[in-house]
Amino acid sequence: MTLKEHIDDIRNQLKEGAFPTEAAVSFGIVQRLLEPLGWPKFTPQVIIPEYGVEGQRVDFALCHPPGKPLVFVEVKKVGNLDGTEEQLFGYAFRRGVPIAILTDGQKWRFFYPSGQGEYRERKVYELDLIESESAESVDRLTRYLNYKAIQTGEAVKAIEEDYRNASKQREIEARLPEVWNKLLQDQEKNEYLLLAVMEKAKDMVGHEPTEEQVLTFLISLGSEAVSDRKVVTSQVESKSSSSDSESKTSSVDLASNTSSSRSKSKAQRLIVTMPNGKVINHYYAKDTFVEALEKLGLDEVNGIRSQTVSTEPFKNLPNSKYTIRDGFYINLNNGTPEKKRILGIIAKDLGIQLKIEIVEK
Repeated sequence: MTLKEHIDDIRNQLKEGAFPTEAAVSFGIVQRLLEPLGWPKFTPQVIIPEYGVEGQRVDFALCHPPGKPLVFVEVKKVGNLDGTEEQLFGYAFRRGVPIAILTDGQKWRFFYPSGQGEYRERKVYELDLIESESAESVDRLTRYLNYKAIQTGEAVKAIEEDYRNASKQREIEARLPEVWNKLLQDQEKNEYLLLAVMEKAKDMVGHEPTEEQVLTFLISLGSEAVSDRKVVTSQVESKSSSSDSESKTSSVDLASNTSSSRSKSKAQRLIVTMPNGKVINHYYAKDTFVEALEKLGLDEVNGIRSQTVSTEPFKNLPNSKYTIRDGFYINLNNGTPEKKRILGIIAKDLGIQLKIEIVEK
């Protein structure tokens, strides 16, 4: 039988409840799978059951060369895995074993004991012989438990690499709320977010929400993300000293940042006073920007700054990033401070005095 055929047969037996004890799991699942994975049953000191570790015993020590454990396998009764990692890690630490496996026959948890953090942070992969596809089960068992891969060192390299990748993903996930809050506090990027959400809401709902509605919603997302991940965030350790303090930021600190971002992320209004004293002061900065350009003359602006006002569509800009007035395309792909700067440059080039202000709404 192939490894896949063994796995398929074991899956069916697991569904029928054929393995009621640890001994049944050890003999009927673990030892059975080791054979198609290439482990020699009759070579002394390669598969050692009940391996002694300072007065205690681990269910299986898989060795290479004979007598030197590279894999510890701790077996539990089906459905009885949780809370048993400490025992397995104690064994692995005492012997410097690079691969530790905790299984109840159905679920297989693969650990890299030399990694950093709590037990769950050193878990590289969890396989479920019932829920997982047979191909996935074959791939993972072969990757970490194939005898030839153990002999060549490829299995240890594989679990170390997968541990590093899993650690990176955990750190990314834990710090995404912090990234989100930083993004909300960046006024220019904040405006891009507002415009994008407002445009999509208008397309889908048929009505444009207010900036206050969108901003409140975005900030609430940041708060919820912090709440959902506060435990993970407080435990993630960064490799560099500079990011270490950031990665250990508590959920309270992040929640505080989210709260303070309400004041830092207030939308801005652009006010333009024309030479004749007319004040252009729309609720949205983009509307003030467009009217000011119209007052200055779209044809004149196009002649000196075609990247802002063009007679041709802007390449690679979505519809939400430009508007059309009298046959001219006006680039809106910029934040309020940039709009102010552009108007200042245009006014100077045209020899016109403009008073341009940015105020909070």
